[in-house]
Amino acid sequence: MKELGNKIIANLHYILLIYGLYGVWEYYENHTAQVEQLEAQASALENEIATNAAKLKEIEEFSKKTEEYKVRVESVAKNIEEAQKQLPSEINDSQILSFFSGEMSVLNIKDPSLVPGKENTSTYFISKDYNVKANGTYLQFLILFERIGNAARIYNVKNLTMNVADDKKRGRFQMVSMDMTIQAFRFNPNFKVDRGFDKIEATPEVVQ
Repeated sequence: MKELGNKIIANLHYILLIYGLYGVWEYYENHTAQVEQLEAQASALENEIATNAAKLKEIEEFSKKTEEYKVRVESVAKNIEEAQKQLPSEINDSQILSFFSGEMSVLNIKDPSLVPGKENTSTYFISKDYNVKANGTYLQFLILFERIGNAARIYNVKNLTMNVADDKKRGRFQMVSMDMTIQAFRFNPNFKVDRGFDKIEATPEVVQ
């Protein structure tokens, strides 16, 4: 027994060395595992950063295009609204009836009948119909339409019917009966171009 103890004491430095080496190896294994874990986390983090950077770039590009879109839409919308405001603010029956009566009187068109109709609201404007009936020659009505086209106010011939009058002539010209509907316009004060900006800004994140 004493001899065994002496051997152990004699080889104690080897035992301590082996134990120390094992401790160092175990520490190295644990350290290596931690390093590998940290490297894996760093790689995943780098990938996440790269993905988010790409998303951020897409969002910035989308935002830039959206701002450019807003500028173009705003320009077109203002042009539409300005054009719409060129229409009169009101429709005055007396003035309009006086205009047509005067034009037909100048052209010696006979039996004029002028009857105001109802107003109709469109997106951009409000229109009102006027039924116009009269008798005259083709040439007289042709000149009348030309004068209507050159009027300060915008008019539209909505519909037109012309029939040969019963055996009536004015000199060598055949008389015709005309029945037409004229439209007068005023701008719609309630109209405003929908830019669509609210819908864009209310849209959830587009980049997934």
